[in-house]
Amino acid sequence: MPHTLTELVAGAVPIVVEETRGYWEGTLAEELRIQKCNTCCHLQMPWGPCCTRCLSQDLGYQPASGKASVFSFTIVRQAIHPDFSAQIPYVLADVELEEGPIMTTNVTDVDPEAVSIGMPLQLWFDKELEDAFHVKLRLPKFKPQEKTEN
Repeated sequence: MPHTLTELVAGAVPIVVEETRGYWEGTLAEELRIQKCNTCCHLQMPWGPCCTRCLSQDLGYQPASGKASVFSFTIVRQAIHPDFSAQIPYVLADVELEEGPIMTTNVTDVDPEAVSIGMPLQLWFDKELEDAFHVKLRLPKFKPQEKTEN
């Protein structure tokens, strides 16, 4: 499906670029990949062209556990683009992965008013999308961690 310039600017569908290709390929396999510096072992999100700690370009990745907690969040009550209007209100959050890096995502499957700092979360992947250049991807999202019986 072709995308309008407005959709691309609004961020309705991310655009896959070479330095993030491995990240998006992981989403198709339902794997959240954290970029790892092979020089100093620093873990970072989002992916970039070099390590944010030592500036090495020798980068790889490691799979995330899928566990996280809410670091910061806001409840979006007004859509910035018509593609988002059906989701209003929704939670846009910075979540701290169990491994340490923080990423921006959506918290779903919960009343937005019930979201709180420190809330334990688990990863899930939304349906497959296609970017403006017909590259397939899935958006990683988080929902409250299921309680386990002892």
